[in-house]
Amino acid sequence: MQPIRRVLVTTDFSAGADAAVARAVRLARAHGACVDLVHAFDPGAWQALRAVFDLGRLSGSPAPEARLRERLQAQAAALAAQEGLLVDSHFGVGAPAAVIEARAKAMNAAVLVIARRSEPAAMGVSGTLLRILRSAPCPVLVTRAGPPADYGRVLAAVDLREVSRRAVATALALFPKAAHRLLYVIDPQWERELQHDRGDAPLGDLIASLHTRAQPRLDALAAELAAASGGAVDAVVVEAIPALGIVQHAATWPADCVVVGRHGQGLVADTLLGSTALDAVHHSGRDVLVVP
Repeated sequence: MQPIRRVLVTTDFSAGADAAVARAVRLARAHGACVDLVHAFDPGAWQALRAVFDLGRLSGSPAPEARLRERLQAQAAALAAQEGLLVDSHFGVGAPAAVIEARAKAMNAAVLVIARRSEPAAMGVSGTLLRILRSAPCPVLVTRAGPPADYGRVLAAVDLREVSRRAVATALALFPKAAHRLLYVIDPQWERELQHDRGDAPLGDLIASLHTRAQPRLDALAAELAAASGGAVDAVVVEAIPALGIVQHAATWPADCVVVGRHGQGLVADTLLGSTALDAVHHSGRDVLVVP
């Protein structure tokens, strides 16, 4: 992974964004990195709102761009003063996902931190987040509300492909003080569908055989990563529907952050993002790191 010199975080000045900013500040402080605070102003959304309410006439206030730009600059200055960090701010105009992705690419961000929802109590995820998860040029850490304590346990879903190794290496670099666990999920339903191609061996024997073969390989990968990073890494193999296995293990271990790959590699097979990654974001109840 590239050196962690710049942590980009998005804000819309909501409660959810405040939690994301706090997480970004914590990451930047741990790595001696710069915080890049980004707000995207969507003129299309503003014009749609003006079509319903004549906000300028009602409030008599300055143009929204000016107010938001000043608010962003003030927040960046306050963070720099309070945290002793270098904090840059960027006010972009356009579709939020495009503005954020362009900034991440231009500044070579090591990680992008973004809230799952602006309003933490709301269900689901925002459309902007979905678009960013599909095409961001760097790892994306999706945060939930709550105090941003250091992660104690980080769970990485792996299947021994390259994207899995990259995801775990990224997590180890970002969160070196945490205990890391590799989770390999054997899907019994998938094995059942392939059973016809494997003779008459009972399904249970096939799964046991897979488990027996997978565990040493996973242990070897954990040992390799631990030696390279100096961190604590162990490995577990379970039998479950992949997304359910990840969510359940994140709850029972318990993990503070879940790590998954992106774009049809490893455990994520959907052509746009991956059902496993989406399920982790939706249902794990943890922060989720998605690595391209």
